[in-house]
Amino acid sequence: MLEKIASENPFVSRIFAVEDGLEAVKIVQQETIDIALLDIDMPNLNGIEAAKIISKMSPKTKFVFITAHMDYAIDSFAVHPYNYLLKPIDISVFKDNINELVMSITSEPKQSSISMITVKDKNNTCMLSLKEIIYFQKVDKATVVHTNKEEYLINKTLTELENKLNSNFLRVHQSFIINIDKTAKIQDMGDRSYRIEFNGTKKTAYMSRYRFEKLKGTFTF
Repeated sequence: MLEKIASENPFVSRIFAVEDGLEAVKIVQQETIDIALLDIDMPNLNGIEAAKIISKMSPKTKFVFITAHMDYAIDSFAVHPYNYLLKPIDISVFKDNINELVMSITSEPKQSSISMITVKDKNNTCMLSLKEIIYFQKVDKATVVHTNKEEYLINKTLTELENKLNSNFLRVHQSFIINIDKTAKIQDMGDRSYRIEFNGTKKTAYMSRYRFEKLKGTFTF
């Protein structure tokens, strides 16, 4: 139920559901996790112990504990939890928590800034300057890099890219990150989305209406 509700938030791009604390730790070893919703009473490794391990591997991950008892509160202080959700869970409170966490994460200044990325060009691997990139697109399970003339595959998710790209790149849709310096026009399609056109190419990307309302002040033409 919580997985379904969290997936309805337009800024939540991926959700990993696990059976216990050990699986949660394994996921964080492989993926960039912004928010961890952890039941405290889990087999093999409980939520608090899992959070302690995860916080060392991923210091920026924010924790929300789900529990039927508040007796664990003191034990959890080591990982500075954002909140506790008491069972039975109030759905409106859960949605508010997710919204507040998502907005705090998306408004945080980006700490890292790369100038090049590694891409696959046929059988070769090469370096590509960010200045050449128009947008990134999620296609099925792959991520495609679009330039004016070429398209490349990279072994990174859009969520991972968000944490590394500079402020010229914006996540405008679950499937698109665009270079705002390349943007020429944003057209309202009237179906809860906007079409984005770029300078020097006929390629287009799309922006959700929700993200347009959040980001429209960023664009000047």
